[in-house]
Amino acid sequence: MNFRINFQNNKNSFTLIEVVLALSLLILFFSFVFGFALNFQKIILSNKIKFQILSTLQDEMEKIRAMDYENIGIAGGWPPGALPQQKIVEKSGLQILVKYYIRNIDDPKDGTVTSTPRDTAPADYKLVELEGSCLNCSVTSKTQNLTAIIAPKTVESRTRNGSLFIQVLNANGLPVSLANVRVEYLKTPTFTVEDLTDNSGFLRLIDVPPGINAYRIYVTKSNYSSDRTYPPGDPQNPNPVLPDQTVESGKLTTITFKIDKLSNLNFDFVNKFCQPGAGLQFTLQGTKLIGQNPDVLKTIITTTTDSNGKKTLSLEWDDYIFQINSLGYVLQGSVPYLRPKIYVLPDKFYNFQITFTSFLPINLLITVLDPNKNYVNDAEVRLTKGNFSVTKYTGFEEISHNDWSNNYSEISNNIDVSTGKIQLKDLGGFYPTSTEWLISPTIDFGTSSTQFKNFSWLGNTPLGTSIKFQIAANNDNLTWNFIGPDGTSNSYFETSSFSLSQFSGYRFLRYKVYLQTNDSNVTPVLNQIKIIYSSGCLSPGQTIFQNLS
Repeated sequence: MNFRINFQNNKNSFTLIEVVLALSLLILFFSFVFGFALNFQKIILSNKIKFQILSTLQDEMEKIRAMDYENIGIAGGWPPGALPQQKIVEKSGLQILVKYYIRNIDDPKDGTVTSTPRDTAPADYKLVELEGSCLNCSVTSKTQNLTAIIAPKTVESRTRNGSLFIQVLNANGLPVSLANVRVEYLKTPTFTVEDLTDNSGFLRLIDVPPGINAYRIYVTKSNYSSDRTYPPGDPQNPNPVLPDQTVESGKLTTITFKIDKLSNLNFDFVNKFCQPGAGLQFTLQGTKLIGQNPDVLKTIITTTTDSNGKKTLSLEWDDYIFQINSLGYVLQGSVPYLRPKIYVLPDKFYNFQITFTSFLPINLLITVLDPNKNYVNDAEVRLTKGNFSVTKYTGFEEISHNDWSNNYSEISNNIDVSTGKIQLKDLGGFYPTSTEWLISPTIDFGTSSTQFKNFSWLGNTPLGTSIKFQIAANNDNLTWNFIGPDGTSNSYFETSSFSLSQFSGYRFLRYKVYLQTNDSNVTPVLNQIKIIYSSGCLSPGQTIFQNLS
């Protein structure tokens, strides 16, 4: 149907579609104009805030220029003075955080602490840097900086102080700029310096007081690892690799720290049935040392998985030894390979799927790799000792049933499971010659990403008796159609070992065992069944032997 809108005294008319299209274009146009105006307003406001911050920094700088040179320094810091480390300034309704950085500068024109001849009065002038940021602004604005050099009015004098150069490098030996350095002078009077490294990764403290093991240093940066010095003789770490630093009169002390970006490690713990390992405790132990003789490790992390069996950690670059701590559990496999160590590089993301299993005395985990350290799946591993011999396959797990006394879903009238085995019921000195059966409980493999390898059984079948099977599998845990090797209910698996590959891709499985005798004096007996399978929750290339002597 075609609607038309007619306007009085106008021969032209518009369809409803044309009107809707015109309105949509108008709305789109005004939305664009409104958005542009809003963004333009934010830009203007941001520039106003930037101007107010810079104006505040200029006011503070003028106040510093008017101070006595000896007072230009940080109260409780070095060089010492009357300025705070930071303060909040109110200006035009804005709360502006101002940070003060004061450094002694060694001018190379008259020599330096590293030149020959050495400059015996290296504190030539002071570098003043102010950093301002808004605390209560509705619009995000960048931090502003203002720097000035202030020289003394008098001739520089010699001191009995020394100098301390702090260098910060990353894992590749490259300089780390803007690293936070905290230096604590431990002698009397104490002071603290908090500053940043320059573009070459250095913080140079010129003309600082001497002292043996007097300087404790901490180096940090957001999303980076950290490093520090330690007091010698501490009972927990008597011989630190980086001791608190000594500065000697008229000499230069140089120390190097290494920090780099943290890496994220995501752990996902599941058992062989894909059930999450909630509340499992594990440890990651690094290999970096902060002390020697005795060795003291820098990193030992003990943590616990969440209700979903997951845990995310941010760690510095290092080689880590992994260990499950929870009693009753042991590592069954991992993707990727983590033995003997987890090798963590800076600024990386790692995902680990950890398969755990119940602890049984003496566990032997076997990993099979090719020359390129890739997993080799479905490799046959045979473990022997004397008459003992067990064969397993990497990447595959087995389920074993050997006690059916309370382990079935359905049973026919003349099946006896009172001994735990499956056999025909004794009807008073004879056994029934009818075909009797038992249906297993549902086996939930936890995922449909299954690959079934083999079904095998052990039992006793006297002459005239038989044991045979049918299998049913599904993903809904409801539809149970028992079939044999030809895919119909008219066939049976009758050998002691047979392939289950036709059932791969299903999460739930049941088996139905049939017992029959032609001689009423004897009964077949089923002692054990084994199902060998693989799934997305099992680690390829690995298999575990348990309960060994």
